[in-house]
Amino acid sequence: MLPQRVLIVEDEYLVAMDVETSLQSMGVKSIDIATTLFQAKESLSRATPDCVLLDVSLSDGMSYELARHLKEHSIRFGFVSGYGDTSGFPPDFADAHLLDKPFGETELKAFVARLMEN
Repeated sequence: MLPQRVLIVEDEYLVAMDVETSLQSMGVKSIDIATTLFQAKESLSRATPDCVLLDVSLSDGMSYELARHLKEHSIRFGFVSGYGDTSGFPPDFADAHLLDKPFGETELKAFVARLMEN
């Protein structure tokens, strides 16, 4: 299943733009980019995405509380991070979906597909 609306939460804007381009090539119709937790919350108040690609460490804090909000509202999400694995994550995210940076378009497409399966 292909998402129609995706929120990218990534503080490196060039990385977010690359992800946006890949999602557009997949056929995603609506993509919003948030570079801070504040912007992400504003975006979520305007529209509910089909899934969220969530960087762990942002300029205004860690994204775990936002991830908990997404989980509580049954919004699919996955972490996109350079941490390599979830061993340093809070226990409630030990089994979270994780796409390790750096990644290519093929890995991103497979990751989004996995998010949409759940």
